[in-house]
Amino acid sequence: MKNPISSWAGFALASFLCFGITNSLLGAIFEWSHRNPDTSVSAPFILWATMGLVGVITAIVFKCKGRGYKGLPSKRFAWIAASAGVTLSLGMLTLKLGLASDPGAKGPIVAISSTNAMIVALGAWFILHEKLSKKQLFAMFIIVCGIATMALGHGTATSLRGLFFGLATMALFGITNFLLKYAGHHGADSVTATAILLLSAGVCGILAIGFNVIRFGHLPGMENTSLILWAILAGISLALGMLFIKLAVTQGPGGPAAAITGSNSILVALFEFFVFAHIPPTQKLIGMLVALMGIIILAMGGSHKKERST
Repeated sequence: MKNPISSWAGFALASFLCFGITNSLLGAIFEWSHRNPDTSVSAPFILWATMGLVGVITAIVFKCKGRGYKGLPSKRFAWIAASAGVTLSLGMLTLKLGLASDPGAKGPIVAISSTNAMIVALGAWFILHEKLSKKQLFAMFIIVCGIATMALGHGTATSLRGLFFGLATMALFGITNFLLKYAGHHGADSVTATAILLLSAGVCGILAIGFNVIRFGHLPGMENTSLILWAILAGISLALGMLFIKLAVTQGPGGPAAAITGSNSILVALFEFFVFAHIPPTQKLIGMLVALMGIIILAMGGSHKKERST
């Protein structure tokens, strides 16, 4: 018999790796475009469309196997999964804008967005009645302290803009992961829900790309074919990451599972240092480390049993 703890933790670690690759590539695409601001807006559209393509392939597999979109308790869960696809798409856009706003602090910005685990944990506590231990509540306080430290460091317009986009990404990713947790809590099949999410994100991508092509005749900032290919790779990695996080939050506690995934900011910071020699300002680096400490405590702390309603 498989150990359920190692199972959900393994999926969370897999999503940690996938999201780390995606976020690192997003920052790299901006650098490789010579920091073209148009790239910050256009690159996520490629990601969305790529996720949609993965969703289409999944749908074809469903059709060939005669499986269909089974495993949804009711039609409303299809809409919940589709809504998660929209919030995920918007979150990737605000993340890309945040990385472009403050290029020297990509690790801290990703760390802010990664604290969405706190939103998932609170949602699971209030709505799904997952218990939070004192250690997890303390972890949330640590996370807030880390965000505050980053916010107080170098209060320039670009830093504040990066902070704003990081917080927006945190909220959008938190909603996405909680919706997936909610669907799984009510028995929605993980693969089916993820496929619907990917198709929803793909529709967003097609609409966004179509609008830009009609308006400009091309996708601004993405004229270089190599940038498109890197964005496609980032989209594939993101699609896989969404499947893994869906499995993790369904099989395990929502907050800790999202917390493990969220610590991918470590990978982003290391990638930025070794590839582009970017070192965040000291105060932002301290804030990032404090937030990551809170994420680790949230991931490891406390009982995760559910309160059952009578």
